[in-house]
Amino acid sequence: MPQSLTHRREATVDTPRSSLKDNVYSYIAGRIDSGELSAGDRVCEQAICDAMGVSRTPVREALIQLASDGYLDNQPSRGFRVRGFDRQRALEVFEVIGPLDGQAAFLACPQLTEQDLAQMQFLVGSMDLAISSGLILKYDDLQREFHYSYVQKCGNQRLMDLMTQLERCFIKRDYSTVDREMTTKLLLKANDEHRHILDLLKARDAAAVRDYVRDVHWDTDNAEFTVW
Repeated sequence: MPQSLTHRREATVDTPRSSLKDNVYSYIAGRIDSGELSAGDRVCEQAICDAMGVSRTPVREALIQLASDGYLDNQPSRGFRVRGFDRQRALEVFEVIGPLDGQAAFLACPQLTEQDLAQMQFLVGSMDLAISSGLILKYDDLQREFHYSYVQKCGNQRLMDLMTQLERCFIKRDYSTVDREMTTKLLLKANDEHRHILDLLKARDAAAVRDYVRDVHWDTDNAEFTVW
C-alpha cells in the first residue's frame, strides 16, 4: 500500500535493512500507483531519502529492485526513470501468469477447507459492494486476497514466488486508461469470473478450474486494460 510522508518513524536505526528497502519500495510503488510518478519521470534518490528519513543505501537497493522488477529503467549517468507498462509487456505477463495461476488453483483445489471457501465467498460479495460503491482500489485489494486464498494453498513455493513477482507488474490499480463506465463493466465481468472460479473450487473440479483461470480469467484480450 502507498506509504505517506508521515511514516518516517518506521525508518529508524533499529529497523533491518531489508525492511527499510521494502518500505522504500512500497513508497515509490505507491507514488507510481497514485500518479505522482508517471512513465518517463525521473526518480530522485535524494528526494526519497529526505521524504522517508533514510540513508541512500536502502533507497538505492529499492530502486535496483524496482528496476529488476521492470518498473524503472536504470540509465547510466541519468539515474532511474519510471518505465511504464506498455501493451507488449502486459501481454507477456498475461501469457505467463494465466497458466501459473491456473496451476495454483489446480493444486489448491483438493486442499481448500470449507472455511477457505466461505472466506472466498465473502470476498466475492465484498467485491460486488466495492464495485457498486466505486471503490476501485478496495476492489483491487479484495481481488488480490481472493486469488491469494488459493495460491497460498497450492503447496508449491516456487510457484507462489513467481506469482508474487508477476503480480508486482500490476502496480497501477485504478484502471486510469478507461472511463468509469467501462471500468465498472470490466470489474463486474471479472467478479462474475471470480464467482465461477469459486463454484468450480466448491465442486472440487481441479482440471476445470485450472483451464478456466488460464483461458478465461487471464484472457490476453484483457491485457490492454492494464497498460499505463
